[in-house]
Amino acid sequence: MTVFNAMPYLPDAISSVVEQTYSDFQLIVIDDGSTDGSSEFLRSVTDQRMTLVHQSNQGQHCAANRGINMAATELIARMDADDVAQPDRLMKQVAYLDANPQVGLVGGQILRLGAKRAGLPSNLPTRHQDIVSALMRNRHGMCNATTMFRAELFHRVGGYWEHNLSEDWDLFLRMAEVSELANLDDLLLSVRFHSRSLNGRRIVEAQLYNEYAAKLASLRAQGSDEMTFSEFMTGHRSRRWPESWLFHLDCHSINQYRIAVANLYNGQTIRGSARLVLSMLMSPHRTLLRTVNMVSRRPAIDVDL
Repeated sequence: MTVFNAMPYLPDAISSVVEQTYSDFQLIVIDDGSTDGSSEFLRSVTDQRMTLVHQSNQGQHCAANRGINMAATELIARMDADDVAQPDRLMKQVAYLDANPQVGLVGGQILRLGAKRAGLPSNLPTRHQDIVSALMRNRHGMCNATTMFRAELFHRVGGYWEHNLSEDWDLFLRMAEVSELANLDDLLLSVRFHSRSLNGRRIVEAQLYNEYAAKLASLRAQGSDEMTFSEFMTGHRSRRWPESWLFHLDCHSINQYRIAVANLYNGQTIRGSARLVLSMLMSPHRTLLRTVNMVSRRPAIDVDL
């Protein structure tokens, strides 16, 4: 678990781990320069299975790499500091990986959780090819905070890349080239939707790096040389009119949709509905798919979390 200014949600996240029905684990927490009381809370945790490391703020990918490199276990589970794991999350994933040696990484379904209410469980694809297809099309095929993977596989593919965005997207695609991916059809995690959990200011950059990760995967599949991010951007549609206008409009639609969901689940019905309408005006097809997924358990291959 990487932590950066995760109060007041951090205590619930830690409790949901230490109270797992599968008890034979080590919880490694990397405090990435928190300044909001997270460090003080973490120092107060007395569970002997937790190892705490404090460092200056270096970004999530650096903190995650450090924590994973410290682990002495065969399996690694990721967890965000503001989410809540189901009590049997670890037990189900360990059992699945033990029974399916061809699978190197397994995630699961999530529940969007606000201050006032929660949504319905997601329906992320469960089969390897459907997951990869979603990722290659810049659609969520997995939720990083639900993942458990084999440590040997993580190190074999080189860990997280150096970019401090979309490190999970790139990792999933590289793992998929040498192992199978899977999602359980079980609810594993409640993901909090609140103002600080939304990456609105970097949404365009995040979408670009998702597509860059997919482009690198495509080049590797063709046996071609990889390209730098600068080279990728040279020919990207975000640089050409009118594709650039449509790309940025779609990115802002994603951001408005996520804020709308946070508003709705936090009891701000009027504000959330207004943002949902704005998101639909920006990208009608994408928003319709998201909205259908939010109110029913339809396949989420074309849906953003």
